This record gives sequence, structure tokens and C-alpha cells, in this order.
Amino acid sequence: MKKVFLFIVCVVVFMSCSKTDINEPFSGTDLKAGAASPAVFIVEPNGSDDTPALVQAFEDAKAAGTGSIVILVEGEYKVGYMEIYDFYGSLQGAGKGQTVITVLPGIDLNELFARHQLHCMIKFIGGDVCLSNFTIRTPPGRLSTGGPGWGHIYSLMSFSSFNPLYEPGNESRTINVTIDNVSFKGQRMEEGGYPGYTGYSYNCVMGVRAGFDYYPIYSVPENLLPREKIDFKIINSDFETFCYGIAIEGTMNSRLIIGEKNNGNVFSNTDQDGGIWENRNAEVSIEGNTFNITEFGYGIDLDDYPWYKIFRSEPSEKPTIFNVQNNAFKMTHSEYALFLRNTRARSFPEEPPVIYNIKNNVFSMADGYEWGIISYFTKGIVIRNNMLTGYGDLALYLVNWSQGGLVMGNNFSTAVLGTGVAYLTASTKDWTFIGGNADGLVINYGTNNLFAGFSVSKSDVPFGQTIVDNLQATKDALKELKNH
Repeated sequence: MKKVFLFIVCVVVFMSCSKTDINEPFSGTDLKAGAASPAVFIVEPNGSDDTPALVQAFEDAKAAGTGSIVILVEGEYKVGYMEIYDFYGSLQGAGKGQTVITVLPGIDLNELFARHQLHCMIKFIGGDVCLSNFTIRTPPGRLSTGGPGWGHIYSLMSFSSFNPLYEPGNESRTINVTIDNVSFKGQRMEEGGYPGYTGYSYNCVMGVRAGFDYYPIYSVPENLLPREKIDFKIINSDFETFCYGIAIEGTMNSRLIIGEKNNGNVFSNTDQDGGIWENRNAEVSIEGNTFNITEFGYGIDLDDYPWYKIFRSEPSEKPTIFNVQNNAFKMTHSEYALFLRNTRARSFPEEPPVIYNIKNNVFSMADGYEWGIISYFTKGIVIRNNMLTGYGDLALYLVNWSQGGLVMGNNFSTAVLGTGVAYLTASTKDWTFIGGNADGLVINYGTNNLFAGFSVSKSDVPFGQTIVDNLQATKDALKELKNH
């Protein structure tokens, strides 16, 4: 390990890890003229176990101050279980496929579970972290001992603001994460692993995750946990061969970016490309990504269903906003592309509903099996200017008290749909459909749903005669986000 001060290297690193307004940069070293350059620590692979050297590099970087940089050169690094606390700096490789981190097998799940920790391989807890330009992967075969005996790990990398060993339950702590140009690769296993949705097993469940580091997630702990403030951004990255590509779980007041226009991520060969679950008061942008959804696989879940028993009862104080735009959803006999569920809209009607703004996406279907967007309990969802192509079954499945949505300006004419453009159940109401040049059916059993430019059948109730102005909350929330 070497310590050097290279101004040019530092500038390149910071340019490659720049953050947008949604992820404020760490406020440490100033690279203006006359300012000191941040400390740079280079770690070279030793061919066996690089964990101690990498841990020491992070400790040295922390001691050197905010903005320090750990650099991994070209080559393969073999790394075991790591926890990095309060790191305010960057980890930079030489590029995807050039700097390769291969996780070491042998992690003992019983030891982790006894400490109430999840079995993620590399953990960052607190701080302001920028990771870029490397590949991280699993080797073939079983990676763990103990636990349920599957031989798996939970994720390659994990980000949280606290854990059971460090500042447990301290809701004043935060972590800010930027990931740029990183490749996450897992492996299937013949035996053991995590039982996937399609019957496969994996030696790593998720590529990357952000959220709580607590086990068991479905049992009630003695002290319920607060959700965590985790600002998270990932661009130019790819995920391959996992049960889930990316998972963001249990955040509060967070800003989340999965892809940007012209800087999106690519998801391939996963049972589910990913999801954002059990969050409150979030601002979320999902843009520019390519979701290659596998046979019988699933796309992205944006879901507030209370899956986990570990959290406090925390209300939604402002609308969570999901902007999903300019993505390509490529289905191959897949289950669905987007799953939207806002259970609190019905359970706690006094709270602001989740805002879903789905626009300018392309949904490609393959063989008459797929569904595009599924909506449960949503209020005021906007689906506009999307394109549907190929041969599928159903574009929109709108059920379980979904209401007040707007479907406008979408191009459904380039798709052949077995069931139809949309299916609305009896509990739906106040939807407005405008345009869409679709020849397929809209099957409507709901109340006060208005359609223009569609063929509608099987409706047991008369259509509404006027468009109800029920989208004001959506308009106000999006305007506030734009002015943020």
C-alpha cells in the first residue's frame, strides 16, 4: 500500500464520481487553486486475501480526512467480509473488467445472525461514499456456512446508516452513496443458494442493496428500528445473475436515483430486476435504464406494503414521488414490467398518497404472456407518452381501489394484446383515459371511469360524464420537486 498525493489523479476521480443535486457532494477537500489535494491510497492485489490491506487503506483514508481516495489498480482482488464505518471519500478502480473484486467464500452466517446482522459481504455504514470503475463478483459455488444451509450471501454490497453494533437505532445518522460504472455479477448454484422465483438458486441474493442491516427481518425486535436516511445514486452500472438486481428497503426522507438519461443501468438474468420497498417521504428517479426481464421473471416493484416487522410505525408526512421515465422494459415471457402498490392510501387515507409518474418508457413484449403495469391502491397515478410494442397479454392491470389516475398520449397501437389495453376491476374509480390510438379492448368494471379513443366492453356501470379534477395533489407534488 502506498500513499501518494497526485492532483491530476484526484481531479479525474472526482469527475468520475460527481453527484447531482439529488445527492449533495461531501463538503471536505476543496480542489480550487491553492487548496490541498486529497490523500490517495493505492492498494495492489496480493493474490490471496486482500481484505486486511483494503481495510487498512480505508482506515488510513479516514484518518487523512474527508475526500480521501482509495485506488484499486488493474487486477483481481480477493475480499472477504468487511464493515467500513463513516467513510467520507471514494473507492476507484481501473474500470469494469480491469479491476475485479472476487468475494471469498467461507463467511459464517451463524456468527452474523447471532449479532443480528445481515449476511452482506461488503458493508458501508454511515458517511459519504463514492464507488466507481470496477467489477465485483462471486466465484462459483457455495459462499457461506451455517444459517439456513443454502450456502448463499445476501448481497455483494450494502449501505446503511447504522447497524446493531454501531450506533444502533440512531436516526440522526445518514449515508450518502454514489455508484458509477460498476459491474455486479453473481452465480447460479446446482445445490443450495437462495431459492429463486424461477426455481434457480443463487450464491448471492442481491447485487447491491441500501437499507437496514438487521436480522431476522420478519421477527419483531425488542426495540423497533427507525427507517434510515440514505441518499443513493447508481448510474452506468450493470447487474447479472441474481435473484434481485437492486433492492432499496426501509428508507426515510431519502433521495434515490436509479439511472439517469444517457447514464442508465442494465439488468440481465435476474429473477427480479429490483425494487424499492417500505420507504417513506422519498424522492425517486428511475431513468434511462434497460430492464431485461427474464422468462417468468419480474421487473421493478415500487411498493409500500409492510413486509418487515422490524420497523417503527412511522407515518408518511409528504408524498413519496416516483418519476419513472425513458426506460426500456424488455420482456421475454415475463410476468410484468412495473408493479405499483400504495397500501397506505387505503389504510391511512389522511396521509398524502404516493405519486407515480410513468412517462416516455418503452415496454417491449414477446409472446402474448406479459403484463405491462400493475396498480394496487394507487391514487392519482399518471401514465403518459409510453410506447408498447410486440405481442403481449395486457398493458394495464388496474385493481384493488386504484383511483383517480390519468392515462394519456400512450402509443398502444404497435402492440398486439391478447386480453386488452386495460382491465379495471369493480373497486376502481375516477380514471381518465385520453387517446392512445388503441384497437384493443378496455375492460371496465369500475365507477366513473372516462374513456376517449378506446373500445370499452364488459362494463356493469355507466361511464362518468365529466373528467374529475382529481390530479391536483400529483401536480402540486411534481411542481414542488421540480423547484427543489
